[in-house]
Amino acid sequence: MCSKNPQLDLHDPKTLEALEQAFDATQVSQQAPGSFFDLESDSDFRNALSLKLTALAEDGVTDPVELLERALESLPLR
Repeated sequence: MCSKNPQLDLHDPKTLEALEQAFDATQVSQQAPGSFFDLESDSDFRNALSLKLTALAEDGVTDPVELLERALESLPLR
């Protein structure tokens, strides 16, 4: 299922909710046992993640799961 919408409004409550869900899911997944970095203390990664999630949303990706997957696969995990 593709969640693209070329006329996306980043300030739309649904888009903001999707971004928040994706970011929160990243925090949960990186707090799992065996995780190799601490998202809370890694401000560079948090900033890169926020920028990537926003860029994906601007490109029309609005599904939180797809946002998370695409953001994580494109960012270097330390």
